[in-house]
Amino acid sequence: FRACLSWKRMVGIFFLPFILSGFGPRFKQEENLVFGKAHPPQPRFNWSHLTPLELKNRSVGLGTESTGQGNPHFTLEGHKFLIFGGSIHYFRVPREYWRDRLLKLKACGFNTVTTYVPWNLHEPERGRFDFSGNLDLEAFVLMASEIGLWVILRPGPYICSEIDLGGLPSWLLQDPRLLLRTTNKGFIEAVEKYFDHLIPRVIPLQYRQGGPVIAVQVENEYGSFNKDKKYMPYLHKALLRRGIVELLLTSDSEKNVLSGHTKGVLATINLQKLHRNTFSQLHKVQVRHLRQAGFYSSFCRLCNRCSVKTGLTRRPQVFTLGPWQAPTHFGSLLGWRGRREPCLCHLRLWITSWR
Repeated sequence: FRACLSWKRMVGIFFLPFILSGFGPRFKQEENLVFGKAHPPQPRFNWSHLTPLELKNRSVGLGTESTGQGNPHFTLEGHKFLIFGGSIHYFRVPREYWRDRLLKLKACGFNTVTTYVPWNLHEPERGRFDFSGNLDLEAFVLMASEIGLWVILRPGPYICSEIDLGGLPSWLLQDPRLLLRTTNKGFIEAVEKYFDHLIPRVIPLQYRQGGPVIAVQVENEYGSFNKDKKYMPYLHKALLRRGIVELLLTSDSEKNVLSGHTKGVLATINLQKLHRNTFSQLHKVQVRHLRQAGFYSSFCRLCNRCSVKTGLTRRPQVFTLGPWQAPTHFGSLLGWRGRREPCLCHLRLWITSWR
């Protein structure tokens, strides 16, 4: 009986692939039928299995395009492209776990990883730069490329990220005449030296150089600060002058996008809530807007399910989850502690944070 059972099992295993293959064309045909009409399958350019290494021609890069119906979208080498990203901050994850976290991000279907670049860690003392060990930005970006993820860099110089002084080095405060996040001479000189060490490391990692970096963010939410009208144009030119050729963008709240935007840079807004006038200020900057699905939720609280569902059903062109994994604050980087919900404050440890 056991021999007979084993024999039947072996026959079934042998013929199963041929049986299933016979149904393949039928399933494929039914999949392409919409309202009784056959449609060719859509190109899988935007599927998460696409890796940066699969592209042979790199000349156009990430851009924006609008259809006749006024529905703008991102494109990569002329193909419609949805940025489905998650945030992993390399400086908040032990280097030994970088690959593990990136693989898990990829396994969840994401195609892009975003990360800040903390100035205060890369230049802890004036003139002493560190891009080694857990701060090896190049190694992190190359690892993401190897795994098959695009990269969006957010180099600041101010990054916020719920980090001490927004990622600005504390030694800047030693000069009483220095004005942070302005075109003040002392601050600009420090930024220039920092960019001279940082940006050359980024240049070969850009998309058109064969790397995975498809976009670079200029500063971070400057509209809420807005102390110097010349500051953002200066940063824009500073990046271009050093060889950044990929798409540049800004990030601001919906109310401050006018103050934080600069000419020649794609303006984006952080969607905290969706309402009738969410995009009104953005329309004043650029007629065509790209929707982003990304909604804030307090630490240890269930997500804003209604907002997320609404955002997703409105076909966003950008979906980013930040943070994708729970990071750790090493040393005295501090974390984030909300004021609106004091009942949850005891759940927020100082050594870790939602970002």
